[in-house]
Amino acid sequence: MFFDWSSTDFKPNEWKYYPLAYRHDMSYDIDALNCTLPAIVEFPNLMRQKSWIAIVVSSLVSMYLFVILAIVCDDYLVPAMERLCYNEHAESELLDEDPMTREEEPLKGFRDHVCAKPQTESNFYQWTWWAVKYPAELMLACTVPSVRSIFFLSMILAVLWISLISYLLAWFLTILGYNLKIPDAIMGLTVLAAGTSVPEVASSYIVSKKGYGSMAICNAIGSNTFDIFICLGLPWLLKILIYQQKIEIDSTALTITTAMLVITAAVLYLGLLASRFVMGKIVGYLSIIFYVLFLIIACTLEILLNKENMCDIEDPSGFSG
Repeated sequence: MFFDWSSTDFKPNEWKYYPLAYRHDMSYDIDALNCTLPAIVEFPNLMRQKSWIAIVVSSLVSMYLFVILAIVCDDYLVPAMERLCYNEHAESELLDEDPMTREEEPLKGFRDHVCAKPQTESNFYQWTWWAVKYPAELMLACTVPSVRSIFFLSMILAVLWISLISYLLAWFLTILGYNLKIPDAIMGLTVLAAGTSVPEVASSYIVSKKGYGSMAICNAIGSNTFDIFICLGLPWLLKILIYQQKIEIDSTALTITTAMLVITAAVLYLGLLASRFVMGKIVGYLSIIFYVLFLIIACTLEILLNKENMCDIEDPSGFSG
């Protein structure tokens, strides 16, 4: 059920309709298809046959990946950045206190990650949550050095872990969307966008609680700039150079949604201007309201304007080139 799709299972010339990574004959042009390939074919061959088992497995794995991302940011990435800013004497809010000697929220060592347990009087929920996240805590503690030791190496390995987990998260969320028959554009606007932004959300939330508002805002701006120019631009450039093929964007309402994003950015700026650039509840409520409105309008437009014919990878004999 999970690994039962292979190019060798097709009739002669049927596998020519799949991306280059899944073809043996390089003479065929994927642009000759009369349908659009689903995003799932860009990932390794796993759970491509629709089933309830794939839905359950991908949902559980995705949720646990969220947990691992939050732990990486909370226990390794943010503390490493704190130590880096303090040790380099940069102009930062973090200079007010040495993270190595502070009494509140001290940096955790290896023993703190591995041996820490809930208090004896803890309730059932606390013990259950500890049992759920302990495998992730143990795995990270064994692969990433404590921030109390080689903090720069901790930061590098935390970033590598975030990169790996983000890829796995995108993969399993794509599997979930494919099995639930949710269009790729809708998954990208909603679940996938939120899922791959977990590191930014977690780190921004953590530093905001500590009073570093400017770091949270700069993290949001910097991460989205990086996403657009590097996470999109670099893979597209490599694919064009390697396969000599143009990049097709499967989003009918892309122009409208892009204009809506510009409007939401302008609304956020006006909200900050009205509050004299103080991140209060009003700005928070305003951001949430406009984000929900953007999602509703964008998803509605994608559904109404979507006219693409999605390829059925479970029935390749039905393709026409």
